[in-house]
Amino acid sequence: MSSNMVLTESEAIELLAFLITAARTQIDEPPDYAPMRMLTAAGRLREFILDRVSPEGHQFLKEFLNPAPKSFRQAGLEQYSASLDELCRKIARHLIGRSGFGGKVV
Repeated sequence: MSSNMVLTESEAIELLAFLITAARTQIDEPPDYAPMRMLTAAGRLREFILDRVSPEGHQFLKEFLNPAPKSFRQAGLEQYSASLDELCRKIARHLIGRSGFGGKVV
């Protein structure tokens, strides 16, 4: 096994199991649960890798998903969508900044 792995085998299988079972439960759950489950998976991945990444990555992840967006049912569709849009911008800025392309994210 590579020493460069960010996840242990156990963590990777746990995340995989969560994603697969979330996909199955989505068949029977209200549609607005899907984004919440995806954010839960992203939060778990963040927790797994937080202390295993570069200092720059650690700083980004420490602030990313903190706090996690309120659920659709708590915030309303407009606010929930705006929260997810802002998360998309944050990750895009981070990735572009690391890429060296110097592009701008609006």
